[in-house]
Amino acid sequence: MSDLNPFSALFNDNSAITNTSSKSKELSVNDILEDIFGFTLNPDHSRSKDLLYLEEVRNVHDKIELDVSLLHYALFERLFMCNENSELKLNPNKDNSHAYETKVLNYLYTAYKKLKGNKTLKPEDENEINEKIIQNVATAIIQPDIYSGQNIDSEMVYILKQAGDYYVTFFIEASRQALVEENGKESLLTFIGSMNKIITKELVDTTLISIDYSVFNYLDVLVSNELLADLFIKSCTPGRTHAGSEYAATPIGALFNLSVLPKVPGGKYVHYTDPMDQTGNSRAEGILWTNLDRINQSIHSFLLCLLKSSPNVKNDTLKWLGDCLKCNAHRGKIWNSQAPPELNPANYTVVTDGFMINMCNVLLRMCQPFCSNFKDNKILKVDPTYCAVPNEKLEAKNIHMEDLSSETCFLPVASNEDLEEERLMATSYNFITECFYMAHKAIDLGYRVGVDKLIRQNHEMGRMERAFNDAVHQSGSNSDLVGTIRERMNEELTKYLSLKCQLSDPILMKSMFDFISATSYWASQVAVRDVFSDNSCYSPLKESLIIFPLSHKIPNTLKCIPEFLVENIVSFLVFVRRFTPKSFEEQGYEKLSPILTFILIYMGSQHHMKNPHVRARLAEGLESLLPFHKDEPPGNNLGGYQRQMLFTQHPHKLKIVVNLMDVFVGIEMTGQSVEFEQKFNYRRPMYTVFDYLWELPDHRKCFQKLAEEAEQNMEAVNPPLFLKFANLLINDAIFLLDEALANMAKLKEMQQAQDNGEWANLNVRDRTQNITYMHHTGNLARFDNILGRDTIIALEKLTSKITIVFTHSTMVDRIASMLNYFLLNLVGPNKKNFKVRDAKDYHFDPAGTVLEICKIYVNLKDSDAFCLAVSQDGRSYSPSLFPLAEDVLIRIGGGTLIGELKEVADKVAEKAKEYKANEEAMMEAPEHFLDPIMSTLMTDPVILPSSKQTVDRTTIARHLLSDQTDPFNRSPLSMDQVIPNIELSEEIRRWIQQRKEN
Repeated sequence: MSDLNPFSALFNDNSAITNTSSKSKELSVNDILEDIFGFTLNPDHSRSKDLLYLEEVRNVHDKIELDVSLLHYALFERLFMCNENSELKLNPNKDNSHAYETKVLNYLYTAYKKLKGNKTLKPEDENEINEKIIQNVATAIIQPDIYSGQNIDSEMVYILKQAGDYYVTFFIEASRQALVEENGKESLLTFIGSMNKIITKELVDTTLISIDYSVFNYLDVLVSNELLADLFIKSCTPGRTHAGSEYAATPIGALFNLSVLPKVPGGKYVHYTDPMDQTGNSRAEGILWTNLDRINQSIHSFLLCLLKSSPNVKNDTLKWLGDCLKCNAHRGKIWNSQAPPELNPANYTVVTDGFMINMCNVLLRMCQPFCSNFKDNKILKVDPTYCAVPNEKLEAKNIHMEDLSSETCFLPVASNEDLEEERLMATSYNFITECFYMAHKAIDLGYRVGVDKLIRQNHEMGRMERAFNDAVHQSGSNSDLVGTIRERMNEELTKYLSLKCQLSDPILMKSMFDFISATSYWASQVAVRDVFSDNSCYSPLKESLIIFPLSHKIPNTLKCIPEFLVENIVSFLVFVRRFTPKSFEEQGYEKLSPILTFILIYMGSQHHMKNPHVRARLAEGLESLLPFHKDEPPGNNLGGYQRQMLFTQHPHKLKIVVNLMDVFVGIEMTGQSVEFEQKFNYRRPMYTVFDYLWELPDHRKCFQKLAEEAEQNMEAVNPPLFLKFANLLINDAIFLLDEALANMAKLKEMQQAQDNGEWANLNVRDRTQNITYMHHTGNLARFDNILGRDTIIALEKLTSKITIVFTHSTMVDRIASMLNYFLLNLVGPNKKNFKVRDAKDYHFDPAGTVLEICKIYVNLKDSDAFCLAVSQDGRSYSPSLFPLAEDVLIRIGGGTLIGELKEVADKVAEKAKEYKANEEAMMEAPEHFLDPIMSTLMTDPVILPSSKQTVDRTTIARHLLSDQTDPFNRSPLSMDQVIPNIELSEEIRRWIQQRKEN
């Protein structure tokens, strides 16, 4: 732009309009002017040519022919006749519509087109006529009120939307003239703002299906010129810049708001009105996807034009996008997706799901040039330190998105009292980096929130289906309650189908896959890039070889990357696995491979990812990559070959087991308070992955190798990984199965009360409360049964090949008592307490659990220590236990195990006999010989340094597997700190020897 004239951009014709050819014979100036303007000074011509007769001009100037010198007066008189207060009235019913046009801009635009089509005027005459037309248009723009009854802004919007001949130059020339006449841009800015309001209202009143795409003709004109684009983006600033929802009341925002979902909180879902019609749903989905692609492609093209218009316009456009994301940050809060819409105040202060998912869609399209093929390394130009820049330095570093410096990052920032470590920052940041982080923030606020809501919606539909079945059972299929629930189910299904359609748009899915794969590749490269040529840029730039184990030198750039990138990746993987698994196969191994590398790096290393909860989320992402899943939805006709290749051909596949085991243990060892339910939610997907990996020979060898290392280091100061894993596995099994049985017993009682008619005598409120509580208990039982069964299956698989760890003195008593307790409950006299109606709905499979427990007994039967431990479990073991189990095995088809289970029973009985003989010799041991925790005779007493208590080495070793504290005073403790009590040990040894001699 010229330094001398800030409006010079408008003096360049940027349009590419094709001139309309016209044939004309040699005409006089009068004839040409009459044709262009539709008026005359000759009454005969008025009648013969159907022209407007300007009698007053004729009388004042005493001429019957028009010329250029009279045009100013004639045109003024003609335009004045458009005024509703004019005494002269036009007759719009005449045949010559142009001559009798009542709208000022429509009239001038038609005259402008006729002038441009004329080829016979002298250049100087043509220029002067053009000037007169444009001056009057500019006057209308600057002072629209001089024409009463006229809507100048609406007329211009109509002209620009219709995109007729010369419409671009018409508006650009008029805008140029308005700037010159006013010597400023305030009036033009006001006029564009007024037109934007009209466009915004039109978009607010339309839908994804019914939108008139001529609106983009209007928008294209405004971005065809640098200054117009600048005025346009400035007029898009919301009325209240701090309110996120205000962005939907701008032209750009109103476009984003055109989606499958409602435009306002609590709005009506206008698609999938008959959700039970599967054929209709499929047809509607295809139509909606086509329209989503068209609207988002149109927005994308428009925004690209804005960004390319000029540096100033690019800056303002990026600022608009960044501010929109900042002002809608509350969408990303956990309560936004979990709270009911009607109870969530954020719904009324932020934009809708459809708006933000569409914004995500468009930003992802902008990322395509550097994400569609990560192997070209364009993605490596993204600088990881972008989010470290505080708000006060954003402008200097060319950043347009605020508040990212407060995000929690992969690694924490060191702080000392009031001083905080200063993180790495580049000199400035490129467009690729900004586009990358804006897209991720849009995913965080849009796509991820949508996925969370869809999963919750899915659960809600399952809950309602169970409530519907209960209501039918209780009241009959024709009751009012059943009808009410059926209507509600249809409403919820409509919401579900609408949100799923918006999220699974094929173009969006492809863009998301490219982006997530490229992000994973980039983040993996950041993890191994710790040397930089200078401090002006921290982008990886070039690919580095990834080798495990990773370097102990951890890049400080990881203190700058926000955790929400991980959440975005995992959320997308979970969505694909649950709703569109064939997308994995369509994208193929090449796109999936970087994702697995990323998961292995950050899931398996607390030095690269500090937060154990985020590492556990990565395990959920790993589960999503499994080639076959027990609850995979129907419709995937592509199998799982591409995903299977991840676990059989990936260069780092042998790190999966150890990294997954590490995060499994890490959840327990965080030192933080983790709720039981949350802990098991984290571990649930891990069990599924372990189960799959065990069946693959290469991965099974990894389990066995870790077990061998544990066998060689059972007494190590830092317990080996597999030992801690096995201990936690037993802890989980005990807790989950115990909770499951308790909840099944509660369900039994409630079902009996319901069947006996006790609930029928209750009032509606109490009966509803009982039904709700029964559903809640059923949900808990279902959760515990599923995960408890997974735990037992994992133990059975492991003990089939690995025994020494489970039969070591630190473990054997616990696994023996656990097996005895649950076997007794499932085959003993109390088993009737757990028999409920519709047991399969709660995933209660006592016969299957008995079978797995019996397999574990058989797997460990060769261990004398195990058989002895089984026999000494005074709470649950009795000689009748195994015969009862044999009866169950016969009924469920487990007859092949009976012979081996009898061997277990015989060996247990033998060890019980031997122990009894020895026990009699050890009776009456002094009190200080007994372990204060287990009340058993100590064989290797040790002193705990802080509490000074003496316990058996085996007891404290087992305790420290789960809790690294002194059990008597909670002080930190490890095995290398315990002190052998040599004097007491020798005293016990002498006492035992003396008892044996006697």
